[in-house]
Amino acid sequence: MLFDDADAPQGLEKIAQPNYFGDLNLDQVVSAVIARKQPYELATFFHAPLTDLELIRFRQDVFMELERTEVREVMDEFAKHELVAHHGYQRRAAHLADRDFGHYHRARMFLNSAVSYCDTVEQLAAQLHAVGVTARGLVGLRDYLDSYRAGEEFRALRDEAHSLDSELDQVRYSFSLKDSRITVGPYDDRQPDYSARVHATFERFQQGAVTSYLPELNKWEAYSAIGVLHLVAKVHPELFGRLDSFCRQHFDYLDRTVAAFDRELQFYLGYLEYIQALRDSGLSFSYPQVSDSEKTVQAVETFDLALAAQRVRNGAGVVGNDLRLDGHERILVITGPNNGGKTTLARTLGQLLYLARLGCPVPGRDTRLFACDEILTCFERREDPSTLDGKLQDELRRLHDALAIATPRSLFILNEMFNSTSAQDGLLLSREILKQVSELDALCVCVTFLDELAMFDEKTVSVVGEVDPDDPAVRTYRLVRRPADGRAYARALAQKYGLTYEQLLGRGRS
Repeated sequence: MLFDDADAPQGLEKIAQPNYFGDLNLDQVVSAVIARKQPYELATFFHAPLTDLELIRFRQDVFMELERTEVREVMDEFAKHELVAHHGYQRRAAHLADRDFGHYHRARMFLNSAVSYCDTVEQLAAQLHAVGVTARGLVGLRDYLDSYRAGEEFRALRDEAHSLDSELDQVRYSFSLKDSRITVGPYDDRQPDYSARVHATFERFQQGAVTSYLPELNKWEAYSAIGVLHLVAKVHPELFGRLDSFCRQHFDYLDRTVAAFDRELQFYLGYLEYIQALRDSGLSFSYPQVSDSEKTVQAVETFDLALAAQRVRNGAGVVGNDLRLDGHERILVITGPNNGGKTTLARTLGQLLYLARLGCPVPGRDTRLFACDEILTCFERREDPSTLDGKLQDELRRLHDALAIATPRSLFILNEMFNSTSAQDGLLLSREILKQVSELDALCVCVTFLDELAMFDEKTVSVVGEVDPDDPAVRTYRLVRRPADGRAYARALAQKYGLTYEQLLGRGRS
């Protein structure tokens, strides 16, 4: 489901969270996606972006198939059984080395789990044919299940599990309790059924529907607690011996491919569940055209996924923005007033390119994205008192390390570099960094208060955060492609508060 016909890459489970996740708020996104699916340990799947365009399209096809209502219903029903998590629990619980009074209760639960597994596999296979899947991942699963179900091993498991289940349901016995002694023996049809008599006696007192406050205990669990089930097994030694034999023989009944599907399916369902609330609020998602040769970036009405999820939860609106880099354009310089959405737009670009490499639908419409090989971020860090480095030195070192590993396919996200130094020095250093990025021909988004960087070279595009034209103190959170106008904004703001040169001069004269 995630890697086509190939096994998961070696070492996948050891892949750590990328160090830029916190800068891009992707750690928040992944944590929310996997929160309700902890037994499946999905985080590692989100930490391993793809490089193979064919595999990216493979995942996109599966996502699109799962967005068909009839297919999604099938997969949601399958996912409810939690085969991997349930099987792991039953294996631990049914270990036959433990022969206490609860032994046969756990063995019975293990059998129930095996019966449910067989029925679930049979149902899934039939439903995949019924809904007519077309995505390669689901077609491959359907064909595998057809072969697996026809195999001798599965048929033996299914037939024996159902046979034992039916026979155990037919077991009848009687027991008597005198003082602290319990006696269990065969059931004689001539013996009175006291449970029926008790039920009939008290049934007359029931007045309409009532709420039961009794704990939910099945008879196997209740009887095993007082040792009855242990004695019943001695009355029916052959049948319970077969139950023991079944548990030993099929202790690891879960098929490796079915288990992999059960786990990997959660990657898709978890992400689709996460974005559903955003879609319900009117936000758009799309499947981008991904290229490893054309360095085009395009997204209409896109947004920061983590921020949007937070705002939708709080009942607030989300402002979308357009992103575009065409032809020879490589560097996006974002300027404008503080708290106007500049850093949010930079994060959005990083999220788009990362999520695209996972094969996920991304925020926005009409998306075309470049498959970058690495994301290199430079966000402001607090000074580390354990070192003698200042903020400027730390920032220069991080940029040096990033440039050392960057390739023409990398993406730089530079958020307000060199704020710890003077504007003149910051401009000088920023130009040097952008010069090296431009020579490398890498993609870059640079958030800055230095308007001069917006005209750095012919590869540079200027994006400016807009304000309300009637009140420059009000942010619109819209960012548009146009020349930087920090001075014009400052003049409008000064004029609003009566602080322009002419206004101040007029006051002095009066």
